Amino acid sequence: MNPGFRYHVASLLAVFFSLVLGMLIGGAVFSDHSLVEEQALLISELEERFRENNAKLAVLQAELDFSTQAWLQLRESIVRDRLAGRAVILVGEGAASLLPTLQQAGAQVETVALDSLGTMAFHEGMTVVFPLRSETLSSAEREMIDILSAAGTCLSFVWEQDLEPALGELPPSLRVDSIDTSMGEIAFLLALSANLQGHYGLQRSAERLFP
Repeated sequence: MNPGFRYHVASLLAVFFSLVLGMLIGGAVFSDHSLVEEQALLISELEERFRENNAKLAVLQAELDFSTQAWLQLRESIVRDRLAGRAVILVGEGAASLLPTLQQAGAQVETVALDSLGTMAFHEGMTVVFPLRSETLSSAEREMIDILSAAGTCLSFVWEQDLEPALGELPPSLRVDSIDTSMGEIAFLLALSANLQGHYGLQRSAERLFP
């Protein structure tokens, strides 16, 4: 079960048992039969609500599992040979997570450290991908990006869904958020294969989810 659902169920259980404990204590202190009957009725209603909520959570979890599998299958269909023969440079050690996806798409991938980019010869059709790890660029990153942008190099920037980088620092380029999700990967591959620029993904600043 998804951790969020487990937390929700645990919260409901905690509230339920707290109420039951409070009623039992109240029943021990006040022996009025009408009060005890009201408490028993309320407990019964709470039990029914708990069962209903638990059933709803089970349905939602099943829908989430189905949706996840559907996206994974769609991803597999889209990824396959999408970038066949395309030369892609991944910048930095943090780019390793993208490597399997790009290789599955048929790209010719090379992972390069930032300080080694300046010694490389770039040719037409080559794409340099910067996986962003912080909200702002380091001075070394900014300097190298400016050099590559001025030379007309095709640049792409990707980042995970929990990060919101300062987009104003980036030159005209392809920008894809939520790269750690199937939807982010699909958006990235679709845009990269079509040589598009712009911001795609799940965040509010994105132009669209997919190109």
